[in-house]
Amino acid sequence: MTAERTAVELADDAFAAPDPGFGAQLAAIRAPASDDGVSVVVDLHGALVDLRFERWALNRPPRELADLIRRLASEAGAETLRQGRELLGALLPSEGPRIGERPVSVTDAGPKIRPRRDPEPDEFTPATWAT
Repeated sequence: MTAERTAVELADDAFAAPDPGFGAQLAAIRAPASDDGVSVVVDLHGALVDLRFERWALNRPPRELADLIRRLASEAGAETLRQGRELLGALLPSEGPRIGERPVSVTDAGPKIRPRRDPEPDEFTPATWAT
């Protein structure tokens, strides 16, 4: 197996594995997280499949409640990825780049982005077209 395999090829291998329940095992991966009266359950794709609140947790400001839900979903999502990697361990290459490996520094990630220069001001630029 080469380290050059795509995610689609890995998924195809996972569902074609000799174990007949392998695809079902991937689909069944879930992870819970809870804190401060809020409980979430996330699937392998990072989608919320369950969200529950204690009555007193709903007294929080909306932004604070949303931030808590995002944090818990992120924690649970990391756990589902760990479970998925554990399940796919035999199919993933043992050498080469690992899934989830991060660049050494932020500047090494992605293409170099140059700031866009402001265009020269036009002689006539209407403030709105509805005037």
